[in-house]
Amino acid sequence: MSRGVSSGVSRIHDDPGEAEIRPEMRTTTTVWLASLALTIWVSAGCARDEVEIGAVGALDYQGRVERIETLGRYSTLDATLLFQFAGARAKVATEDDYYLYRVVYPTADVHGGTTTVSGLVAVPATRDIKGVVSWQHGTNTYRPDSISEPSLPEGLGTAGVFGGDGYIMVAADYIGLGVSTETQAYYDWPSTVSTVTDLISIAEIMLDGIARAPRLDLYLAGFSQGGGATAAVQRSLEQNNSTGLQLRGAAAISAAFNPLAVSLPHAIESNDTLSMALFATSFSQLYGQPLSDVIQAPYDSLLPGWFDGTKDQDFLSANLPTRVDQLVTPGFLSGYEAGTQAPQWFYDGLTAAATSDYAPRAPLRIYYGDQDTVVIPKEAEAAFTGMQALGGDVELVDLGAYDHDNIVVAALPNIQQWFDALAGQAP
Repeated sequence: MSRGVSSGVSRIHDDPGEAEIRPEMRTTTTVWLASLALTIWVSAGCARDEVEIGAVGALDYQGRVERIETLGRYSTLDATLLFQFAGARAKVATEDDYYLYRVVYPTADVHGGTTTVSGLVAVPATRDIKGVVSWQHGTNTYRPDSISEPSLPEGLGTAGVFGGDGYIMVAADYIGLGVSTETQAYYDWPSTVSTVTDLISIAEIMLDGIARAPRLDLYLAGFSQGGGATAAVQRSLEQNNSTGLQLRGAAAISAAFNPLAVSLPHAIESNDTLSMALFATSFSQLYGQPLSDVIQAPYDSLLPGWFDGTKDQDFLSANLPTRVDQLVTPGFLSGYEAGTQAPQWFYDGLTAAATSDYAPRAPLRIYYGDQDTVVIPKEAEAAFTGMQALGGDVELVDLGAYDHDNIVVAALPNIQQWFDALAGQAP
């Protein structure tokens, strides 16, 4: 491994070896950890089993929780076998056994009302807890693969990385996933931030009730759509922190920071019909506008049913057209080519989804892979340049020749080590 740091730019080039680099991988959270080559190093000695599995359910959540489902107890050995089964290579450290729970709780919906959502929570079986890590997952269209199931490999994998390393880890299902049957609010940051921060506040109660000496520190990390969500949550917390935790650091992996200036042109040029369909369907629902303004027949009537949580990405790959000009209307495409932003609601949605317009106060690391053809390196580079110009504490981390899904193999161990270093510096 070679490292070079210059003006906030890091290059961490792990040799992918024989890892397959597929040029047209879709954004999916069910693939990346299946190929994630993590070998978990289990610390010598026995895990410190000081917390009973029922302790989490016995706490007073002051009306913030509707119910807690116990999913099981996992050992450091379980985590090791999981990642070895996944064909793991790189190392992360685990010290503690941990419990997994599915938490069901109320949050704000996309129109300012209240809805019920769910999320995964991992709690170490020790009272020496380092803080809270909130993981924001990548794009998922299929409700049975929600992270709170817990999904294999993402839910179990991230729980092992962070829960097994002494953090309470939370991972919210976005609206439309988990127990929520509403339309998924793709790239709608207000509802996403609410869903994430409400679960973080629940984790704070767990931390106060379980930890020997609570360290009120928060760390954020996310991948793809979840990378954008991570930036949106950081921006929100640094404007108005509704939790009792202090943000120490954030990590965004393959995040689309600027959907209007970067993501839309790339989606059209690369014929990424999945992204175009997701953006149009979500914004149509959010703004109450006809999908036919953007999407041509018959897909304008089909997409709402395809994105209702019952269709996986194999179905979508088989049924979406292969070219953008077969999906969007000729009028939309000609307007785009002429530089006309029509329909306005669609472009308003893309503009509102930008997350590169703030100066991070807590350090933000932006990770990207040179071979990522889904979220191209330009997203990371442009966001870094803009945030740095605003005076933000931001670092750009080039992980080398990884594509969209395989990038996590290099990012997660680095993120874990960085969070541990930040935890060691916390007062």
